[in-house]
Amino acid sequence: MAGSLKEQLRKIELTPYLVLGLTLIILLVFIVYPLSRVVFNSFLESGDVPAIKNLTLANFSQFSRSTLYRSALLNSLTVGLLCVLFSCLLGIPMAYFVAKTEVPFKTAFITLGTLPLILPPFVGAYSWILLFGRQGVVNYFLSELFGFVLPDIYGAPGVIIAMSMSYYPFVFLLTYGALLSADPCIEESAEIMGASRLRVIRTVTLPLVIPSIAASALIVFMRAVGNFGVPALLGGNFYVLPTLIYFQVTGFFNLNTAGAIALVNVAMVGIAIILSQYVMARRSYVTITGTTQAARISSNRILKWVGTAFCLGVIFFSLLPHMTVIFTSFTEGWAGTRYPTKFSLENYRRIFQFCGTPIKNSLFLATTATLVAAVVGTLLSYISVRKRFRGRWILDLTVMLPFILPGIVVGVAILIGFSSGLIILSGTWMIMVIGFFIRRMPYIFRSTAASLSQIDVAVEEASTIAGATWATTFLKITLPLMAPGILAGAIISFSTLMGELSTTIILYSARWKTITVAIIEFLFSATIGPAYALGTILILMVLSAIALANRLLGRKMSQMFKMV
Repeated sequence: MAGSLKEQLRKIELTPYLVLGLTLIILLVFIVYPLSRVVFNSFLESGDVPAIKNLTLANFSQFSRSTLYRSALLNSLTVGLLCVLFSCLLGIPMAYFVAKTEVPFKTAFITLGTLPLILPPFVGAYSWILLFGRQGVVNYFLSELFGFVLPDIYGAPGVIIAMSMSYYPFVFLLTYGALLSADPCIEESAEIMGASRLRVIRTVTLPLVIPSIAASALIVFMRAVGNFGVPALLGGNFYVLPTLIYFQVTGFFNLNTAGAIALVNVAMVGIAIILSQYVMARRSYVTITGTTQAARISSNRILKWVGTAFCLGVIFFSLLPHMTVIFTSFTEGWAGTRYPTKFSLENYRRIFQFCGTPIKNSLFLATTATLVAAVVGTLLSYISVRKRFRGRWILDLTVMLPFILPGIVVGVAILIGFSSGLIILSGTWMIMVIGFFIRRMPYIFRSTAASLSQIDVAVEEASTIAGATWATTFLKITLPLMAPGILAGAIISFSTLMGELSTTIILYSARWKTITVAIIEFLFSATIGPAYALGTILILMVLSAIALANRLLGRKMSQMFKMV
């Protein structure tokens, strides 16, 4: 009996359990621990010793006593809701025209309609002032030619417009995919019953894609209420919760109050998720049946040309700020003038002379964080998909939690968690890598989990039956089959990390300043030329990474960003 027990113990594969234990430790140390510190410290006043007796609601009472805090909360809610509204007004019609009508250049519309997701919103934010501000180019010519000017874009209008133009692709891509998947027989049945085309759209087509619209609207809301860069550049005295968090951290280094504001920000997102789930649970939606028919394409020529004009207009205005960034990077003397007066490469010479370090830092930090996220995210996805154990939903929830948290909240959590206590990392490159890794690991987790779910478990079982260990099977069979998903998630992570600002602005130090921090500092000081030269380099680096991934994977850009 003793001999047989020893033989059974030898046959037990310890490697998967070691992997599970290691990944759980990583989750506990780098996600659960800092987030729990945020919650606990937010109930402590600055300087108080962490103890149950010192818990207080003083930090939260600011929202009842301070006009600034109340207005920032209302402003964040307003920005989030209006960005959702305008993103839907732009994304839903565009999705319908591309999916359901004979508009030309559909592939180009889908590709160009994805670009705003890749290009950091804050990079082109200041362009709205150059173009549509009181002294902007457009207002100047409108005044000269027609004697009127557009309303001031500085403040709330600029923030909402800039964000809506950056986030509408979420609605466009998800709604477009749902429209292609919807069973066309349902629409045909409505038309046979005598319903007009407009009524079919209103009563059949749109209700069928409501789940996708709701999901995309939720993503837009989460991104909008957590965005720091755009309100910081365009907001002026229009404060939102992320700017209040930034002031508390950089102005007073009051992490407790910053944590309280962060919790309020998270509560807004949580309430939005709960309301979304409540609304969706009250109705039933079936968009895919057992049939596999292609979506019906309308041959109406009016819809075709109206759709073409609409799509061209949306794409032009959404990419106009970034086109302005590239154009302005070659100019001198625009500040204080109606339009550029001189063109040269001086801005690029200047940034390569003084800004080489931020560029190198961004590449190093984004690459390191992406590699760490790729390893941990791949192992976690394997455990989530292949292993069956109680509480697996807790693992999935913990991994995906940073995805729904605003970036500036993650930054505050990491700073609180690792600026005091047993592990002190503030001011080092490691704290930034941790913040980046936490922010982007969900992308790789979702991408690799999707790839793994398509791999038949019998392939791995055959390897095990043949005598291979778990590690050998995973490294030589499972991992190569998962490679496309890992690469897709890694490229998305790297591309978005290069333009990451909300987390970076909380965690960076002078030694580890990134390209996004350098851009925002230039813009704060109204040094537009070098800022836009750096912005152009950032845009080209991100687009190059995406183009390389598309070439290696053979996927369209829109397919790469379905998980975002």
